[in-house]
Amino acid sequence: MKKIRFFLDPISELEVWLNKMAKKGYRLKTINNFIYDFEKTDKDYSYSTQFIGTNSLKENNGYIQMLKENGARVYRAPLNQGNITFGKFRLRLYAHGDGKIANSFQGYNKEILVVENDGKEPQKLLTNKSDLAEQYKDIRNAYLQGFIMLFTLFALCVYKLYDSNFEVSKIVLSGLIGLVTLIIAMILFKAQKNYNKYKKESDLID
Repeated sequence: MKKIRFFLDPISELEVWLNKMAKKGYRLKTINNFIYDFEKTDKDYSYSTQFIGTNSLKENNGYIQMLKENGARVYRAPLNQGNITFGKFRLRLYAHGDGKIANSFQGYNKEILVVENDGKEPQKLLTNKSDLAEQYKDIRNAYLQGFIMLFTLFALCVYKLYDSNFEVSKIVLSGLIGLVTLIIAMILFKAQKNYNKYKKESDLID
């Protein structure tokens, strides 16, 4: 059974949705951008997600291999679900080391790690408060890069709109870009809030 699904905030919403599907008796088979393929099962499975978009290819391969050796089934999902890539290079200023440059083979559009385990309860991939704070910091920085680009584009569209005596097509385009920019701003705010929360808890433990 294939399902097409988009998420405003795929990093947090995807895990919730996959576990709801698992409770209905559906096991994830494959992820292809925004298309999710499931199979019916009588067994119990659970899913956890983690943002790995700032890591290098070597770091991610080592981490995924470790999870597989521990019996987990691993999938990769895109942060930018609407962009289908094949060999395209992307500059990721928020990433670490050689992860700053990536293509579709090295991890671009595969920034979310989905881990399947046996049982009804999802396995927490990150439990340390400091690690959780670092993850939300990375998520914030990833969305910040997109926000800056979209906001710049929105400002340009508004300028062109004024210059064109408010043509209907440019009004619609400006509105759509403005809406997407607002959505990313909301996700960005949520990531910053979670970062502050776990950073504070981490500092108290230290």
